[in-house]
Amino acid sequence: MDIITQSLRNNMRPIMPHLTIRNAFKSLISLVLGIVFMNQCLASEQDCTNLHELQHYSEQLLPLCEADDSATPIQLASDQALEVCDEPDGSGMCRTYFNATGNVAEALEDNFSFARLIPFNHHDFYMAFMSDPQYPWSCQSSKENCDDQDKAWQENMNYVQSLNALMDDLGKEQLAGVVINGDLTAFGYDWQFDAYYRLYHNELKMNVYPGLGNHDISNNVDGCFLNNCASRMMLYLRDHVRTLNVRSFDYHSTGTYFEFPLLKKKFSKSFAYSWDIGDIHFVQLNNYPTYTAQWDGWNFARTRRDYFDIQSAREWLANDLDQASSEGKHIILNYHISGFTNEIRDILRRYKISAIFAGHLHSFVGQVDFHTLWDFYGPGEHLPVFLGGATAFQKYMLVRFEEDQFEVSIVKSDQGASYELESEGVYPLY
Repeated sequence: MDIITQSLRNNMRPIMPHLTIRNAFKSLISLVLGIVFMNQCLASEQDCTNLHELQHYSEQLLPLCEADDSATPIQLASDQALEVCDEPDGSGMCRTYFNATGNVAEALEDNFSFARLIPFNHHDFYMAFMSDPQYPWSCQSSKENCDDQDKAWQENMNYVQSLNALMDDLGKEQLAGVVINGDLTAFGYDWQFDAYYRLYHNELKMNVYPGLGNHDISNNVDGCFLNNCASRMMLYLRDHVRTLNVRSFDYHSTGTYFEFPLLKKKFSKSFAYSWDIGDIHFVQLNNYPTYTAQWDGWNFARTRRDYFDIQSAREWLANDLDQASSEGKHIILNYHISGFTNEIRDILRRYKISAIFAGHLHSFVGQVDFHTLWDFYGPGEHLPVFLGGATAFQKYMLVRFEEDQFEVSIVKSDQGASYELESEGVYPLY
């Protein structure tokens, strides 16, 4: 106990007093295990969570396993969120979790050295919505140079600086993060992805909820060497979603297996995911809800052949919305290319979606009349569609979610941290 207590003292802020737990743990060890890592451990070593005795992951490794098989999640208080970081001083990679969960940061395993509760207003909070950073796309028309890396870097950095300034002004108790609705890069090349990652993960100080667009997936299938551009973006999304406190993830993979003459692994389903903040249910559907594609390529890092079978999200979406609707959640959909097939219209009507946020059309920011479904739920009850612009146009949206409405503002980011806000309108939450 002395060693573990010292480990907690070195590596974590005290977090017990602000939590209510359905089945209270009897020791601080089990409590911290449950809150920070949420692994329902079995009796085998590989299923245990590990803590290190000292900072910087040094000295004795302490395996901690939950003895019982209870799947009860930790219940965060209604005015709290949990922030965890991978550096003992609260710096480095951080994530904020807003809801009860049975699985915090699956992919980050035992990397967190810092945890604290922060105040968060689940009934009055903000989320930023943007699209098409598309690094290094830097033009507003075909008459301009669309591959100016310096210009693209500065335009994306303006976004990052303005978002960080919004976080400073609104505080972690109100700004939940940013949704990026597709086209993260221009083509998925490794150098483009590296720039995107440095900007929106290393420099940006908030949760990021990304989706993939046509420039990330469909444009790259059979258009990049061994399909490694499309594969890179899909595996990035898979890995990143695992660090978020998502409610559902439409993803499946096999284990690596040998089929003469190669090692192989197969990935399938839509890669769509959903998450809750208070009574708002967010869904990320990537390119568009019924997108399908198949490809394979060589994974050099794993010395295997990877196979991808991307399927329509329709069935998963209906099940996900059915559960959220039964709990009285307000539903916000996100994807890249706005549009509606008849089968998707049926789902939208059945669950009365409050809004759709998309991208793809770079010059449009805010509500677009030609995509909004007017009187969709009855006279005066519209389904508004909002587009997120592109970094080349230096505008995106900030949305405030309150009890029964949401307010949309346009953020002008061309001056970086000295951003400007312009009111777009107030809309009902169904």
